[in-house]
Amino acid sequence: MRDTHSAAGPALGYQYQADYCLYALIRDGGPGRSISLEMHDDVAWDDSGTPAELLQVKHSVNAAGGLGDASDRIWRTLKSWIDSGNPGDADGPTFCLVTTSTASQGSVAHMLRDASRDAAGAAAALRKVAAENNAKETAAARAAFSKLSVPTQNAFIARIRVMDSAPNVLDIDQVIRGELWRHLPDAPDKQDDYMALLWGWWRSRAVEMLSRRYFPERDLREVVTAAELTSELTRLTVAFSEHGLPEYDDLDVDDGHEALRGLEHEVFVQQLGFLDYPVNTRTVRRAIVDYHRAVSSEVRWLERDFLRSDDVRRYERRLCEAWDVAFGFMVDELGDSSTPERRVESGRKLLAQILTSEPLRIRTQVDQDFYYRGKHHMLAQETTVGWHPEFRDRLEELLVAKEATA
Repeated sequence: MRDTHSAAGPALGYQYQADYCLYALIRDGGPGRSISLEMHDDVAWDDSGTPAELLQVKHSVNAAGGLGDASDRIWRTLKSWIDSGNPGDADGPTFCLVTTSTASQGSVAHMLRDASRDAAGAAAALRKVAAENNAKETAAARAAFSKLSVPTQNAFIARIRVMDSAPNVLDIDQVIRGELWRHLPDAPDKQDDYMALLWGWWRSRAVEMLSRRYFPERDLREVVTAAELTSELTRLTVAFSEHGLPEYDDLDVDDGHEALRGLEHEVFVQQLGFLDYPVNTRTVRRAIVDYHRAVSSEVRWLERDFLRSDDVRRYERRLCEAWDVAFGFMVDELGDSSTPERRVESGRKLLAQILTSEPLRIRTQVDQDFYYRGKHHMLAQETTVGWHPEFRDRLEELLVAKEATA
């Protein structure tokens, strides 16, 4: 038996509200437009801090749910807009009811659709319901509407439009894909990755918009602009092209994350130890994070055919050649009579020089610098590169010591 007090319905509604906000920005965004969430209304189109259109966004599992002339949903929505300001102001923001339900022909909701508009007829029908209906749930809303003069009622209803049959919470991802077909990669699995990253970006923006009232001291954005969306779509489109690579937020872990446990014992960390960097230094902790992200990202890129093994091998060869040139200069400058302290100092300079220089990129539009840094640590893990002038001898000593104690 279904639990009538379940929170599933409201939870879906809140999720849908945030999701629809992205859909609206994709579909109707344009130069200079911005959208907000739970600032002026459920969703609002914003013009320099002033709402231009207020949207009440309603999700229903029932195709005809809540759109009857006497329904609680219709009257609660009207009451919300009456309370929001001067309902008779013809120059005020427009009001829009977005609903997954479908308006029945002849209903007020149907008369306020763009394709079948009859605002005067809708106002007359609402006056009739307000006067004749006795439902307790809508009493306050009907009373507020009845207190308005007839001209004010007419002006108020003229500002309202209904967008029914909106895609539901299960379908909205697919509908957005249809809107973004020019941006999406061809392969379905890559489309899934693209959409996952887009949704991740959007949900972080939605959290900022929803959080600003609770954390006014923080610099949280009030709106998301169409220009921001365009920039993100462009970034993702380039990342999924042959010139870029996607970046996965779930692999961007903090220092101390469970995924990093045990990495402090790896060879690339021991190589940093040759330069007298203890494990708890920022240099080593950063190296561990970069190594993890580079390894995990490379595996995912290879598994999902964003990269081929040949691409990785060519990139490794380029990095090794550049390292070999810099390493050779360091060794030649040191000569045969350098002190241990000077060799450590030179190794540190080599490490800093390579990891902070302009990265060699695996592709022209790849801007994931963590991969460049992490790839060097991957090569150090394989003992292909190192930082201390005598790193090969020291690694051999470690190996001999390990075998002796085995």
